[in-house]
Amino acid sequence: MKSTLPERRLIPKWRPVATTLESPEAGTHKAAPVQILSGDKDELERAIADWKEHRTPGMLGEVLSFSVHPDLLPRVLDVGSEAVRSGVDLTSVQASLINDLSRSNGESNLIDVPPSFIATDTHPFQEPIRRLRSLLRSRPDNALALLDLAQLQAAIGKTGGAERSIRMALSLAPNNRTVIRTAARFYVHADKPDQAHQLVRRHQRTPADPWLMASEIALADLAGAESGFLSKGKRFLVEQHSFSDAHLTELSGAIAMEEYRAGNLKRARDAQRRALLSPNDNMIAQAFENRARFGIQLETPQILNALAHSHEALVLKAWMEMSPDQVEHHAQAWHAEEPFSSRPIQLLSTLYLFKGDYAMSDRWISAGLLSDPLDRGLQINQAFIRARAGQGQEMAAILRRLRSRHQQEVEPYAKAIEGLYEYAQGRFDAGDQLYGQAVDQFMQLRRPDLAAYCQLFQALVSSDFKHPRETEIAAKASAALNEHPTFDSVMLLTIRALPDLQVKLPVDQARRRLSQLIFDPEKNTLTVKHGVTSAGAKAVVIKNSK
Repeated sequence: MKSTLPERRLIPKWRPVATTLESPEAGTHKAAPVQILSGDKDELERAIADWKEHRTPGMLGEVLSFSVHPDLLPRVLDVGSEAVRSGVDLTSVQASLINDLSRSNGESNLIDVPPSFIATDTHPFQEPIRRLRSLLRSRPDNALALLDLAQLQAAIGKTGGAERSIRMALSLAPNNRTVIRTAARFYVHADKPDQAHQLVRRHQRTPADPWLMASEIALADLAGAESGFLSKGKRFLVEQHSFSDAHLTELSGAIAMEEYRAGNLKRARDAQRRALLSPNDNMIAQAFENRARFGIQLETPQILNALAHSHEALVLKAWMEMSPDQVEHHAQAWHAEEPFSSRPIQLLSTLYLFKGDYAMSDRWISAGLLSDPLDRGLQINQAFIRARAGQGQEMAAILRRLRSRHQQEVEPYAKAIEGLYEYAQGRFDAGDQLYGQAVDQFMQLRRPDLAAYCQLFQALVSSDFKHPRETEIAAKASAALNEHPTFDSVMLLTIRALPDLQVKLPVDQARRRLSQLIFDPEKNTLTVKHGVTSAGAKAVVIKNSK
């Protein structure tokens, strides 16, 4: 059985600096709030004129934001094509978005996406590292270049070098929000959540900065510590009126999660609604991850705009929609943006594992373990591949390392993997016993969904290795999956069909809206009522006449 992704938290994203500088979090709250442009052709033409005059990535981003309107898409694509042909500066997110828009319009890629780690035998980061080192030789005080250098160092496993770069950036710009949040994210990557939390909690800027307060709340949860800014953050949202919605998105989202964990579901939904008024890429990915918890429809123009700029959220959306090709594309683009992160690599290795391309899955796992040798999910996937190949000693060594650090969490996965190994050796009774223990342990952990998912893997490998009772195993898995379906299970069966095993899609509960339109027939007016609606509420409500 392969691993599932760990719980996502709203900790800071560590993007390339050029991408972060285009986002609200890099600016002052006194700047004009980010506006989501409407589908007005004149507004689009004004945005295009501004881009043609200045040719900056920021101006191009304004033009691309109109792509959420289908009637304006052809004109936006014209500009995207012109930007590619003229060789102007593009961020990796913009390049990937232009490709996505081209494919959605029936065209081919307009530009090559930055190569992934797997594209060559040597890592693709050597040249950008060389350029950054050259820049730093002439400008050793460039704190932002040090952040980019640290990201690439972390991606190739040079954690010590990355930490030195981070510390130097902090010494050069100790009060820079981007530097502080990036440093905190690095310490999370380096498995030092306490240090990440204390860095933000004790910083003099945090009490007046909603971005840092949001980070402190999320990092406290990760570190298992009490947040020093949860109560202050709640008051901040009520009392501060000079901050735009774009600057409060992560703070509202972090508070929403804490309210949810405390059982205050109404307050959690209210905070989530505010977080989604002008979400960034981090918040929109968090919203997609927690869509079932909050039950909110993710369909407003602001949400769709943020979605178009978040490969992480697009991966989650593609997974829900059972679109493996889109998962592969967006996960690779996500990896190009955050090459140190194991999450996109876990998804890619899992996707190739589902497809039966174990060699490609193993190569991605090796790339991810170079950056994060202790990643639990990648090691579970690696042990699965070793077991399936009959490499018992290699499998056992991986499981020993996992059990020494994560005994309770990994034990059911380990039992299932050992069951797979027994099947591969033709020892079906021993394999059945181990798979049964894995299912029982998942049930003891109150995870019937993972127990059913485990039974699905058992059914698939019993078919692969010609188990004499494979039909019976498939029937049990089918019954379990229809009671506890998951998107992972459905995705696996979308890629790898099994005739004796059928599963239904997870039931999509009725969603709540963030606002409603109220039509008054007597006054012939249409007004907007803001607030989270009841589940399944209509988009437009006709006001009753007196």
